[in-house]
Amino acid sequence: MAVKEIMTKKVHTVLPTTSAEECAKLMINHSIGSVVVVDSEDKSIGIITKENLIKHVLAENKKADEVTAEELMSTPLITASPSLTVIQAMQTMFKDGIRHLIIQGTDGKLLGICTDTDIFKVVPQLILLEQEYLRVMSKEGETEQTEDIAGYCDDCREYSDSLIFCKGQYLCKNCAPEEMIENDV
Repeated sequence: MAVKEIMTKKVHTVLPTTSAEECAKLMINHSIGSVVVVDSEDKSIGIITKENLIKHVLAENKKADEVTAEELMSTPLITASPSLTVIQAMQTMFKDGIRHLIIQGTDGKLLGICTDTDIFKVVPQLILLEQEYLRVMSKEGETEQTEDIAGYCDDCREYSDSLIFCKGQYLCKNCAPEEMIENDV
């Protein structure tokens, strides 16, 4: 699944001269966690998150109407292509310690933003797709299990250090048919 399928396309932007107060109001009014700072050519140059407001305004006891977006924004921006997979986006965000990934076209124009919330919404679907893929591949390929697999039993949902693959499911020894347990030993 490509990040363009889950990203938020309507990104709220501000200019470098916008006050921190205006940025905060924009975030509150639209229930968002960030705004993107753009230059006069509408190219992304930075991002302001709630954390930026806390760190650079509240914690430093500054007046929000006297601090500009340019002083507040995080740079350089970490950006990605809309064709990046959701898994790659998760890896990038984790590696770089960010919660907001700017999506840009090849021309540098802002196309959207992918947040950790956008990813959390699709993770269950990705897990189901991966499980189905593994089931299909195990039916087509070798079905003999060569090493123990740890995880949650598809039947009882209990954790096991030694799951057994049986009829397209990973089962613990309590749920697997007895003949499968004997063959596994």
